[in-house]
Amino acid sequence: MSEREAFELTPKEGDFAKWFDEVLFKSEILDERYPVKGMYVWLPYGYQIMEAVMSIMERLLRQTGHKRVYFPGVVPKSVLSREFEFIKGFQDSVYWITELGTKPSPEPLALRPTSEAIMYEVLSKWIQSYADLPLKIYQIVPVYRFETKATRPLIRVREIAFFKEAHTFHATLEEAAEQVKEGVEIYKKFYDELLVPYLVVKTLPWDTFPGAKYNIDLITVMPDGKALELGSVINFGDLFAKTYDLTYMDENGQKRYVNTCSYGISERSLAAIIAIHGDNKGLKLPPKIAPVQVVVIPIPKVGEKESVLRKAREVYERLKEAGIRVKLDDSEERPGYKYYKWDMKGVPLKVDIGSQEVQGGYVSVARRDRVERTKIPDERLIEGIMEELSKYEQALREQANEYLASRVARVKTFDEIRQAIQEGKIAGFGWCGREECAHTMEEEIGYGILGYEENILSGNEETCIVCGEPAPHVAWIGRSY
Repeated sequence: MSEREAFELTPKEGDFAKWFDEVLFKSEILDERYPVKGMYVWLPYGYQIMEAVMSIMERLLRQTGHKRVYFPGVVPKSVLSREFEFIKGFQDSVYWITELGTKPSPEPLALRPTSEAIMYEVLSKWIQSYADLPLKIYQIVPVYRFETKATRPLIRVREIAFFKEAHTFHATLEEAAEQVKEGVEIYKKFYDELLVPYLVVKTLPWDTFPGAKYNIDLITVMPDGKALELGSVINFGDLFAKTYDLTYMDENGQKRYVNTCSYGISERSLAAIIAIHGDNKGLKLPPKIAPVQVVVIPIPKVGEKESVLRKAREVYERLKEAGIRVKLDDSEERPGYKYYKWDMKGVPLKVDIGSQEVQGGYVSVARRDRVERTKIPDERLIEGIMEELSKYEQALREQANEYLASRVARVKTFDEIRQAIQEGKIAGFGWCGREECAHTMEEEIGYGILGYEENILSGNEETCIVCGEPAPHVAWIGRSY
């Protein structure tokens, strides 16, 4: 097998699903060969990436007053079942523990499918007075859902390994509404840092969590033309408070129900990064989450190994001292193999050092997104590397924005919607807001409405594509995961 063949991928544009599976394995993110469907082994490199992703989210949460907690991973059926009245068929997706050792469990216990029931049972004892509000907490935990649809690594799984769920508690519905805005801004900043482009949409009222006030989603479009939900922010109002008797005494001594919000993300965030930025060489990781930001590759000729390795080690030490995540690849593998390997892993910069670099007093730098090499003088090493990382990050950002623009289409006819979806896009159209028009659209096109941008059209700027009445909203329709 040649060096190239060892890292060869199915073309992304030909079979995205196969490319995605291959790049996860060959870049050493996941091993899918676990004997339970929908559950995967996280390899060290993939785990490092997800830790970096979640560290960005944790920073944003802490900056806005959220505190990290941990609640147990099992919940009694008697507690969880209070949610069943809201979600039809919810219990069909739950993993149940019915035996404890060799004996039947006195009561079935559920592996955490989500944490409202687990948390609120206890929080009703924490929150007593208006002085205890607002309360903003989060945890990063695995959750388990028996997905009956076809499972996909990172996208549709039965064990969500990195589920960040934030839960907030407020005295009034107005305060909860402000918290939703904050939650959306947190997610926008998060995905901006990850260089993932998105649309912010509101879920259709009849598709919102039963009993909740409203739901805001961030969505993107994958290379196969399917929309992917990146994160969701829900205003539950006092729905769960009434279910779990979550009350407080206000300033006048009146007992009132708490208003709650919830918002979560998962490893789908990494799926979007891989899918949008990756190419037929493998990953292209943003510098902020790359476990290795720079790889130093010595390329010595016969008789020059000592001087080349000496400079390579010096460059490695200087970059390391500057706080750059750097790897010195002084293995015995051929240079070509090393290039393919580190391109597959999405390392932003490769630094070549050979006899010419030693004699010339510079290093040769190749960005992951370009073939051309840049010469950086030794005396400008740190500054030059930082500049190249910044240029690379900006290039990925611009490419991502251009990518999303190519995957969405604003349309005005049914035929234009069909054409857009056939071309691997999602379609946005003027919508009056009436439920019957939305249902007509879904029945006519054969796909669901993904959400809508509320009140972004004014006057008679546009009419509803179904009924012809003035359309204040833009609704998006297309295929989805």
